[in-house]
Amino acid sequence: MIRCRLLALRSALAASVVAFSFIGAPHALAAQEAARAMPTPVLPVQDAYPHVSREGLVVFQSNRVGGWKLFVARLDGSELRQLTNGPGEDVTPAFSPDGAQVVFASNRGGNEDVWIIGADGTGLRNLTNHPASDSHPSWSPDDRLIAFCSTRGDGENDDVYIVNVDGSGLRRLTDNGLDWDTFPSFSPDGRTILFRRLLRERGGEGTLTNSEVMVMNSDGTGAVNLTRHPWFDGWPSWSPDGRRIAFSSNRSDAYQIYVMNSDGSALMQVVDSPYTDVRPQWLPDGRGFIFNREHDGRIEMLQVRVP
Repeated sequence: MIRCRLLALRSALAASVVAFSFIGAPHALAAQEAARAMPTPVLPVQDAYPHVSREGLVVFQSNRVGGWKLFVARLDGSELRQLTNGPGEDVTPAFSPDGAQVVFASNRGGNEDVWIIGADGTGLRNLTNHPASDSHPSWSPDDRLIAFCSTRGDGENDDVYIVNVDGSGLRRLTDNGLDWDTFPSFSPDGRTILFRRLLRERGGEGTLTNSEVMVMNSDGTGAVNLTRHPWFDGWPSWSPDGRRIAFSSNRSDAYQIYVMNSDGSALMQVVDSPYTDVRPQWLPDGRGFIFNREHDGRIEMLQVRVP
């Protein structure tokens, strides 16, 4: 499933947020908002699902050329280049730990599968090639495995799977009936997998009742609910040292960015804004992250530093 849903920071955190401004982009991302009037973009640009390499490059999906394609840039917004071309929608990219490849989901083959492409745009290949929907892929820290979610179990509900980078050794890690397990990512030491569980109840189309941030062993055992909150928590991301987790939650009305320890303790709201702030991804130094802000038909990428 292809899903895609300046600011006042809390003074106590003393954090700073920086918006990207891409050279040659149809609309530069604003660093500050007008005091009295909010302009309306004519052709809103949407830059979503950023992921940062260890070398400080960011890969993301964008509609700036019509339809979702992948782009790469430096963290200051310079050296913007298009990574994917061709038919279909290319979404949710992630750099391999060595920075040499990018994994992503695409329906370019007629169905949503997991694909891999070289960071230089060469070597495109379909990794999963299955009639079900395969999405939200990520790498293991040793570059050998891909975790992703798929509806291949029953054709409707997402569960977490892992597969070797050559497409062999497919393993199903979760099987939770009506619930959806999405956005899996390996911890930096490879021992556990972080993911979001969408809880649903039967009736109609399966009404969503909650969304929690979960962690389990890399073999699928020992799943633990880290957030345990009645509001929706999602888009979880490991810090580079594996000690903290960033995620987005609507527990304060609009979706905002939070950070907690890897055991769910020491919860802290990092960004406080009237907009929808989602999809945090840690920067290589572990001292901040990049995230998406959605407002007025636009999806922007911003950076924030955290204590």
